[in-house]
Amino acid sequence: MTKEELVELLKELNVPLSECSPKDTDIEEEIRIHFWDYVWEDITASGSNYNTNVTYQISVIADKPRHLKLLELKRKLNNKGLFPIIQHEHNAETRRVHSFFSLEVLENIGEIVNE
Repeated sequence: MTKEELVELLKELNVPLSECSPKDTDIEEEIRIHFWDYVWEDITASGSNYNTNVTYQISVIADKPRHLKLLELKRKLNNKGLFPIIQHEHNAETRRVHSFFSLEVLENIGEIVNE
């Protein structure tokens, strides 16, 4: 999966989406998805269209466990042959559930893009 495919898949869920770690003010919504990269691994094989394998954390913050959009995200990933281990944290104080997993995607890191 490429980063572009990941972003498109996340957008298909039609929930608030941010490419950053969650902020305290983001937890009031019914559900919200955050994602950010935390590992870059160079791909050294010749002939690759991408130069980096990038690991992202995908965080889903919801008002209840097993939110339908989280289940939809899992199903979409599974249909693409991706089966991440999804972990859950329950915060009694905020009454929110934080579900999260990592996913590796292909990217071109460090290439100059003309805007």
